Amino acid sequence: MEPLISLPTEERILLYLSDFKGLDNQYVAPPDVTQKEIAVGVRVQRKHISRYLKKLVEKELVAEKVCHVQGAKQRMKCYELTWKGLAKAKEIRKFVGNKKVEVLIGGETKEMLVSEIDGATSVHLTLSDIVGDAMDARDHLVMDHLEQIEERRRRRADERTHKAEVYRRALVMAWRSGVLTSSEQHLINALRKHLGVSEEMHNSMEAKIIADIDPIRTELLEVYADVLTMIGEKPTEKEERILELLKERFNVEK
Repeated sequence: MEPLISLPTEERILLYLSDFKGLDNQYVAPPDVTQKEIAVGVRVQRKHISRYLKKLVEKELVAEKVCHVQGAKQRMKCYELTWKGLAKAKEIRKFVGNKKVEVLIGGETKEMLVSEIDGATSVHLTLSDIVGDAMDARDHLVMDHLEQIEERRRRRADERTHKAEVYRRALVMAWRSGVLTSSEQHLINALRKHLGVSEEMHNSMEAKIIADIDPIRTELLEVYADVLTMIGEKPTEKEERILELLKERFNVEK
């Protein structure tokens, strides 16, 4: 059976972005307009969303900007509708709003226009929210499930924040000596994939960590110099092995 509502991915992105104001009047953009959150909002895998956004930018329906983002330490790519995109999104909103669907409310099924659903709930639903649920439904929407969208979104956001913090701490530990060993790099790559950390977020975290390394690196070099002084000019074979290990670990130029 066909889903209750079916829209091409590009149109779902335009519908999603139509719920956010332009970025020109905002010093700090909401995370909702970054690639990662757009992917979540329109139910597209993160690795594919950039391709769709690139097409929309080329069609002059969406504009790409680099913005300060709420909760992010580094500036990130953000997206907003152009005037052409707004016009197209208006058509999509009208098309979706006029769709009739069956909604299960209190054990009874009622036919409703999609545009009427938000007003019948105890929470705020966007057309993009309703389309997302309708894409998964085959017979009808369930009002109780729709009213839990905001709570599910909050739980997902909390989970993503927790995963990002776990990854950041692991990255700090890996870089503590000022250099990544091959085994540490392998571990970090595996952890990033497992936790679903985007390349953009990884690069942002790593740049911040590396920028903070200089004081640590200076201290490590001082430790190496102190050990070298204590060993003296004629190290034993064992002491030479210790120095080689320190050089490798502290990334001391030979």
